Amino acid sequence: MPLVNGQRRIGVFDSGIGGLTVLHELNALFPNDNFVYIGDTARLPYGTKSRETVIKYSESLTQKILDFDVDAIVVACNTASTHALDAVLAKAGPIPAIGMIEPAAIAAASITKNNHVAVIATSGTIHSGAYSVALKNLAPHIHVSPASCQMLVALAEEGWTHYSDEITRGILLRYLEPLFDQANAPDTLILGCTHFPVFSEIITDILGGGVSLVNSGAAAAQVLYSRLGPAPYQGPVIPFAARMNFFATDDTVRFARNAIRFFDQQLDPSQVALIDVSYSATSDESARHAISRRQNPSGQSNESTAA
Repeated sequence: MPLVNGQRRIGVFDSGIGGLTVLHELNALFPNDNFVYIGDTARLPYGTKSRETVIKYSESLTQKILDFDVDAIVVACNTASTHALDAVLAKAGPIPAIGMIEPAAIAAASITKNNHVAVIATSGTIHSGAYSVALKNLAPHIHVSPASCQMLVALAEEGWTHYSDEITRGILLRYLEPLFDQANAPDTLILGCTHFPVFSEIITDILGGGVSLVNSGAAAAQVLYSRLGPAPYQGPVIPFAARMNFFATDDTVRFARNAIRFFDQQLDPSQVALIDVSYSATSDESARHAISRRQNPSGQSNESTAA
């Protein structure tokens, strides 16, 4: 799908579907730019994988994203940002590549008033200490209280995110109480997994308005906007379906069905194409054909918008 004059293409990849919360934030800041999103649903979760495996997977996804001739890359996965951002940057070369960790740390350090920041994330991100290191590098006096909350990923993907869901509320209480039931409790909480913003309403109700939540995807979107600025494109509004290109490495139907839990648009399975990232020898031309096939699977224009 060719870009119109002044339009940019932003590549986004994640271990699966949670990165759609990041895409939601990006779309708000880049409303007329083109996006390529790849969810590595065949190899999720990344949060329990070794560093070496996450790097290998991230490099293959980066190469595939680069094949689409993108203007920027967003690593919409905290675990991949933790272990593989340097590898992504090396592959991306001059193209801006943004991860989740540093933007969220910068946002939290600027918000906290009592210099105590809590972080909830997957086990891989927490055990790496990435957020603690990033925050300490920014402000050595900040105290960091981390917690691995792996079960929240499954709850999010099952759609157990409603404000009134007592099971989800109970699990969140089990995770949050040890962090906040202490003297000089944190006044800032980093949602260090892209699945976790869907629990924001419940978390705020549990902790109260005195605790600021930092959405790592929103923070990363702001950093990318500061790098790229507004699109040079000055034409009429470009429809959603004409700007979004969704790919999954497995089970595109499930990806489309669950997208509404993380994104503000309902996807039809026809809007998600299967993509192979097990090798990197893909030309720019074949990548463009992949987008074209998704947009025009029968050779006709596909102008359907999300329900």
